[in-house]
Amino acid sequence: MPDPGCRLVILNSEKFESLSESIQTIVQQAFDIRESSGTEAQRINDALLQELMFQE
Repeated sequence: MPDPGCRLVILNSEKFESLSESIQTIVQQAFDIRESSGTEAQRINDALLQELMFQE
């Protein structure tokens, strides 16, 4: 299970692609980039929320 504090969600891919190549490279090296649909992202968020609820 990924640490939910270490996630970066990019909602607007066009704006991300407009960043300089060096910034894009830094982000891509620092994070495990995964593209997902809105439905898939919601499923992941729900699973992380359930995990956090059980840890408290």
